[in-house]
Amino acid sequence: MIKHTDISTLGEIGLIERVRQIVDIRVDDATIHERLILGISDDTAVFRPDPGKVMLLTTDSFIEGVHFDLTFTSLRHLGWKAMAANLSDIAAMGGSPRYAVVSLSLPKKVSIEMVDEFYAGAIAACKRYSFLIVGGDMSASMGNIAITVALTGEAKEEQVLYRKTAKPGDLLCVSGHLGASHAGLKVLQREKQRYHDAPDPATFKPNLEQYTLALEKHLMPKPRFDISALLAGRVTTHAAIDISDGLASEVHRICTASGVGAKVYEHNIPLDSVTRNIAIEFSESPTDYALFGGEEYELLFTMEDAEFEKLESLTSDATIIGRITEQSEGIRLVKESGEEEELKAIGWRHF
Repeated sequence: MIKHTDISTLGEIGLIERVRQIVDIRVDDATIHERLILGISDDTAVFRPDPGKVMLLTTDSFIEGVHFDLTFTSLRHLGWKAMAANLSDIAAMGGSPRYAVVSLSLPKKVSIEMVDEFYAGAIAACKRYSFLIVGGDMSASMGNIAITVALTGEAKEEQVLYRKTAKPGDLLCVSGHLGASHAGLKVLQREKQRYHDAPDPATFKPNLEQYTLALEKHLMPKPRFDISALLAGRVTTHAAIDISDGLASEVHRICTASGVGAKVYEHNIPLDSVTRNIAIEFSESPTDYALFGGEEYELLFTMEDAEFEKLESLTSDATIIGRITEQSEGIRLVKESGEEEELKAIGWRHF
């Protein structure tokens, strides 16, 4: 049985001190530690920015019942994913992560051990991507768990990737494969329902083994700093954005910011076999999973043909899915049949 120690046995000050000790780690990038003057111990963290670079700042919130379900999301996975969402924003800008602050609103059901698990996942991300947690806030919640992470990053000013600079004629490209996170979520939701419907929940065994790749993409997404480093430093990239709310929504965001149109070719959208099989199991469209599913944390970017040829020599994990067009041509999806239709921005919506 998992131990459950009430947070009230430590209190806010005791819990903060416990977290301070947990996040007091060393990461591979020594400059992260050299620039940090003060971490968790005062009203703010203090650090020296690196001369010649610009500072990036992003934030994301995760609300229980909106962004995650504790039925099938462990606190360790949640800690990783809360970091990954912010890390992906930094990657989309061509930057490197530096320092994070984490705010937690915790209801009575959350134990000290659960907080430890959350930070275990968060620290795993810190070590993997070389950044530090240097502060935050904690409060009680009368409802569900609420998590907000803010993360700073740095980038060379001339290498920052924006979403507003796509040009007609550019190739429209993505990293990795799409739709897997949504596919993983569908499986988890189905198994939750099977558990509730089981005659004896105590003996219920979820059917998850064959879906590992999709489940990992949903529960432990990997921000694409490998591709970001190439886009910012090795080739000329006109525009970039991370895919957090579905491919269709992100295409619209690049087009709106840049004042352009786009054509997306359905047959070019990269889908792995696990994602396709899951969609078929649910009698749904694999393409819809890629276009409208969220939490991919892959990169969508635009560049000239010659630059993509350079990129192809550096990685095999990038795919051309379409072309940027004049704004007057709209944002279109070219179906496998050759027919065209409007590509609607039907991704994740908060409101």
